Amino acid sequence: MKQGILLTHGPVGDAMIEAVRTIMGIDEGLYAISVTNMSITEIASRLRALVTAPAAEQDGVLIMASLRGGSCWNVSVGIAKEYPGIKVLSGLNLAMVLSFISKRDSLAMPELAEEVYQDGVRGVCLLTPGKPC
Repeated sequence: MKQGILLTHGPVGDAMIEAVRTIMGIDEGLYAISVTNMSITEIASRLRALVTAPAAEQDGVLIMASLRGGSCWNVSVGIAKEYPGIKVLSGLNLAMVLSFISKRDSLAMPELAEEVYQDGVRGVCLLTPGKPC
């Protein structure tokens, strides 16, 4: 099974996993790492431990980081360069996590990463009178 890692500042990842569990009734293969008060070395060590687990290496990992350019993103990109089965997305939102859970069994990792990205973008809308969302 493909693994999803939510790498965030603060407890955002844990809250998203709880929301997915509430909406879909499952959270298997989802992991959250909160980088609060962690050094870059600590973040990398925790992330590396998850991505090198046997199931993760076999099926692939999608890391969803909270913010592009931040420590979550930077560490994820560095680790993804070491392991070919890892894809990294930024801008974590609930639409992305729900998409990952619902589509991970039917798509290969490259296609899954693209679908999750597109679903995350579609989940963002600015309500403007007279314009559809």
